[in-house]
Amino acid sequence: MTTDALSRHQILSDRDFLDQFERAELDKSLFNHTGHLRAAFLFLQREPMLLAQRHYTAALKRYAESLGAPEKFHATITYAILAIMSARQGVQRCASWREFIQRNPDLANHADQLLNQYYHLKTLQSDEAKKSFVLPDKATLAKMISASNEASAVS
Repeated sequence: MTTDALSRHQILSDRDFLDQFERAELDKSLFNHTGHLRAAFLFLQREPMLLAQRHYTAALKRYAESLGAPEKFHATITYAILAIMSARQGVQRCASWREFIQRNPDLANHADQLLNQYYHLKTLQSDEAKKSFVLPDKATLAKMISASNEASAVS
């Protein structure tokens, strides 16, 4: 992620960013991949993983609907990235979104490559994976979380 992309996200405080996202009023220019990660981190910082997953997913669907793009929501990608982020934050204990993203550049710059370690492309492209969470088919979910924790310990 470029410094410019990170800087654009500093326009709004975390509270304002999340409030606007949850109300589906966030400027769409702030909701690229970086915006997804920021919102996910803020939900994970606010509540336990399962609640964060439920609330983030509801807000993400609402936001996508407000943009006229409900078909963009992808359950498996959303849940898998949240699980990885939660595992890493459990080890790293980053104080801020900015610190988290700086310590986890693979999530910002190569999330697709990260997911490809656990999922076949065909699986991620399936309607089933788009509509509901599908377990990894290259490596187990436990391996995904364990590897994320190991990556966190090195960062």
